[in-house]
Amino acid sequence: MIFDLQSFAEEAIENQTSNQLRKGIRSLKKEIEEHLLKIENPEENCKDWNLRDERAKKGLIRHWNHEIKKFSESIQNRIDELEKRGEKP
Repeated sequence: MIFDLQSFAEEAIENQTSNQLRKGIRSLKKEIEEHLLKIENPEENCKDWNLRDERAKKGLIRHWNHEIKKFSESIQNRIDELEKRGEKP
């Protein structure tokens, strides 16, 4: 049985405390920063970068960008939940 932890976490947002939501936001922002660094300097962040062909390199960059998008959506979901509670992120 395969289940997506990210989807599960997103569904359980309303059950998280405000502090947990804020911690999640901080964590996801850190992940975005790390992924942006990987995109800026892939050879420093991917040990076998120079051994990969161009198609694989583009695929990895596309993957990192996709994760950034998902992290950003998750941050927004947490912000929305905090605002729904009348709290500031």
